[in-house]
Amino acid sequence: MRSGCRSALAAAALLSGALALVPAPAQAQATASGALTRPGATFRFSRDAGHTLRVLWDESNAAHEERVACLAADVRQDTVFVTHAVPLAGHGADSMGIAAQSSIDRCGPPAWRGTVHTHIAEYADGRPSARFSAQDRGVMQRWYERWHADGVFCLLYSADDAHCEADGVVGGMRARPRMTR
Repeated sequence: MRSGCRSALAAAALLSGALALVPAPAQAQATASGALTRPGATFRFSRDAGHTLRVLWDESNAAHEERVACLAADVRQDTVFVTHAVPLAGHGADSMGIAAQSSIDRCGPPAWRGTVHTHIAEYADGRPSARFSAQDRGVMQRWYERWHADGVFCLLYSADDAHCEADGVVGGMRARPRMTR
């Protein structure tokens, strides 16, 4: 079983070809039990990565099919810098247009830190899901089992919004990665 920490990002905005991401509240917060929670990571995207993700969303939306890309990223302290992304062709894809095994096989270290994919299917509120599905989490777990490394995963759920998570980043400190065998 995998142990480690995962930092979540609540929302992102696509701005002028680059993603400027706003983390979940940056201050530590007390829970109902009085325990302190640590702030999440900040995600920043290069102009190149932001442009690629905007194109990925536009193509996904136009085709009415989900799309996936590999993410290259550096983790420094509590910030994840996504440097670039490369879309994967849709061959061998599931019913939503995502080739899960292909993304697991092709989007690993050292060149890649994880994946990004689109959510386009609308729910009752007329918007796609802004959270990873159970199937998404299964693919993320398979990625980890394949690569034994901390991962960076994002989903785009509108032209202007994303949800991202990174393993091994907690409150300004990089956790020690744990290897599983």
